[in-house]
This record gives sequence, C-alpha cells and structure tokens, in this order.
Amino acid sequence: MNILPVFPSLIIREKIEDYDKYKDELILYSYQQQKIDPSGVNKSNEGGWHSQSRYANSQNPISSIVINLIKSILNNKNVFNIKNLSKAKINMWININKPGDYNSRHNHPGSDLSGVFWVKSLQKSGNLTFYSPNVMTQIQQINSTKEEIGKKLFITPTFQIEPLEGVIVLFPSDLSHAVQKNNSDEDRISVSFNIDLRNCVT
Repeated sequence: MNILPVFPSLIIREKIEDYDKYKDELILYSYQQQKIDPSGVNKSNEGGWHSQSRYANSQNPISSIVINLIKSILNNKNVFNIKNLSKAKINMWININKPGDYNSRHNHPGSDLSGVFWVKSLQKSGNLTFYSPNVMTQIQQINSTKEEIGKKLFITPTFQIEPLEGVIVLFPSDLSHAVQKNNSDEDRISVSFNIDLRNCVT
C-alpha cells in the first residue's frame, strides 16, 4: 500500500551556529527596545510585550542576524525557486513574554511566510503550537489514523515545536498557530517576522 503525503505545509527549522556569541547582546537590545516603547502593541499577545514592527529595515543586532538566517534558508535552491530575494518585503518585531504570558491562536494574513527566532527560552517557556488546517473537515479521519502513521506523516490535530535558543522556524503565514503559556520562572524573548514574496518568484 502506498501512502502519499499530498499538499503538506512546509515548516523549516534551522539553528544559528555559535549562538552563545550573540545571545547576551540580543537580550540586552530587546530590553532596551522595551524601555523605549514600554506599551508596545496588542496583537495576539495575552500579557507580555509586543513591539512595533520596525526592526527589519534598520541597522540593529537582531535584524542583521535574523535576516541573514532568512536569506540563507530562502536561497537554498534545493528547497526554493525564488528569483530575486532582494525584492522580498519583511517586517519584524520583538516579543517578551513574562511568566504566565502567552499568544492566542492566530495567523498572519497578507504575507506568504512567517517565522520566529528564539532569543531567550527556558524549558516550559511555551511551545509553538500549529493547528491542522484540516482539523474541522477531517477530524474523524485524523482520529482514526494509526498513531505510528499519524506521527510519520504529521496527521494530527496539532503539532508543537519546543522553543530553543538560537533556532529559527519558518512556516506558511496562513497556518494557524499559538504560543503556549510561559510556565518558566523567566522571560521568554523571541523575534517574529512576516515575509511577502509576491515580487520575488516571477
């Protein structure tokens, strides 16, 4: 019997090399930005601090690292066929979730790819949870699939990724997701972003 994993949602995970060299600077910069604009904005965040989306187009330690990671992934010709990545539009913001804070379920309309880079995260600081786009229409099939097949082909109602420092994750912007409650004793810091590829693939 052949099982064909048709129409998958492509989620890409990559880790920066020697992240310890950058960690302290990125943490310090994130807190400096919070002091400059302590109210931030309210989006999907339940508690916590969500900055303005202004960090992709300025010279700062976060954009230099995260944008280089994004470019490295999207320039991989074994995965993508992007003609001119320089035409991509990127917006980027910083998140600081205190203990008890979380992000409710949402997606990112108006962009093609979204992602997150974890600056600071401890165990139990809140998994990134994706929700199957088929859960409403295929829930009986999902629940009746054998566990080993479900794990192998990701036929599950949800899929979770543990936040690890120095790791970046890219995913389709329309894929519904949430950030679970920070159950650690320290802040969880991340950088999120949206990528518009409309001018890059033709």
